[in-house]
Amino acid sequence: MRVSNHARPSLSVQMPPRSRMPRGLGLAPRWVLVAATLSAVLVSWVFAQQVSAETDWVPSQGTVVSDGARKIAGARGAQYQLPGGAIITLSPASEATVIAKPQILILTGGKQTPTYSVYLKSGRLDVSIPASASSAVLVAGPADVKVVCEKGTSVVSAVGRSSFVWTEKYPLLVSQKERLSRLKPGPVRKYTPNATPVDYKSAEAPRWLTGRRIWLAMPDRAKVSDFSWSPVAEAATYQVELREEATGKLIAESDQKETTLHEVLPMLGPGNYQLVVRAIDGNNMPGNLSSPLLLRVVGVDVPAGARLQPGARIEISESQTIQLRNAAGLSLRRASERRSRPASEPIGILNGNPTPLLIQGSDGSDACLVWLLPKKSPVAAYVGPKWAIWPHESVDLEVRWTDTNGRRLPDGVEPTVTVYVGLEPVDVTWDKENDVWHAHLDPRPGQGPCVVRLEIRDQTGVILARDFVEVQRRREHRYRYWAASVNPTNPTAQ
Repeated sequence: MRVSNHARPSLSVQMPPRSRMPRGLGLAPRWVLVAATLSAVLVSWVFAQQVSAETDWVPSQGTVVSDGARKIAGARGAQYQLPGGAIITLSPASEATVIAKPQILILTGGKQTPTYSVYLKSGRLDVSIPASASSAVLVAGPADVKVVCEKGTSVVSAVGRSSFVWTEKYPLLVSQKERLSRLKPGPVRKYTPNATPVDYKSAEAPRWLTGRRIWLAMPDRAKVSDFSWSPVAEAATYQVELREEATGKLIAESDQKETTLHEVLPMLGPGNYQLVVRAIDGNNMPGNLSSPLLLRVVGVDVPAGARLQPGARIEISESQTIQLRNAAGLSLRRASERRSRPASEPIGILNGNPTPLLIQGSDGSDACLVWLLPKKSPVAAYVGPKWAIWPHESVDLEVRWTDTNGRRLPDGVEPTVTVYVGLEPVDVTWDKENDVWHAHLDPRPGQGPCVVRLEIRDQTGVILARDFVEVQRRREHRYRYWAASVNPTNPTAQ
């Protein structure tokens, strides 16, 4: 690949006199070694560029488009996983060349370090080098600037004939013509041709304004959205990152001009996540990072036969409970109760009524609402008449398998119908006509009143419908029956 005269890195790096060596750069011998190796690597670099068509790295993520001798990152940028653990990322539309053959620099502690070279002509390059990495990155940009990145996160931006350099945590070695200097973390340094470098303060960190921290995954994923932060005066755009809290793994990111984040994040499973935002100034340089916003996505285990409805609503029977997952450290209470309980404890419906539940953090400032609704079974049971005396009359039994709206039991539910006299189950013969079953229970011998009960349960034991009547036993006189009150329109209610 040919390199134009205005783009070719300088081939000579003169040794600065001792009087011009910046202070705080360490011992002079190390300085001499770095300067010498920088000069050597630039000579090798031009040779490498001549054969770069065969030796350029292929990005592991994103794309690079070749336009003649130019290499331009695609719409999603381009990321390179370099040998030794270093990672470099080009922003969209950045023009750069990544040389596959490493140079050997003598860096920290006199150690020979494989160093991969990047020439950045325009756009932005992010460099991330973990502490465990064994390689380094050398970036050359406009204004005859060369940056040595040994570890941590750093950014180099090329805008016109100027280079901008920033490092988050660890110092950088930067050369411009014959001068070698060290850039401390924090400020952005601007390099222009034939001018003294100028530092300016990074953009201030945004503050989170709105955003829920507790989310419910139903049935297995949560849709998180509607976050906002304070505007930053220097911001041209904002960079938002979502990461796993435990590992720091990047889940999603967004570059945008607005100070609100709506529906660009992916659906999240139960777990803990962190959301951070920073301003990007007009030179494409990052500002200070916001404090992390911790997102807790809570899973929910529901019993068999439960139905999930939109709006975090769960239909269960009165005897069933739900169980939350990833709820350690959270509290849970019914809205009608004052006392809270650990959110990891099972909880169910209160008194057969719709029950709102509040899931809260330790400070109680953020809450997630979920409703437990009494399950409405399409099955109905009837036992009558409501005045019966044995041995003078029989008891009628009826089961309806559909409700007035035509709803039936869902597939997979296996109902069992049982008739009891007292505590003992008895056999009856059912007359089955489509969705309605009829049966008669003849008087049974015995003394004193007894209860005739009809129950329909699913295979897990959950009651789908039931009804009962208390029958009096008399020899000569007929008395009106005294029974527990049952709502015939809702036989499942007690």
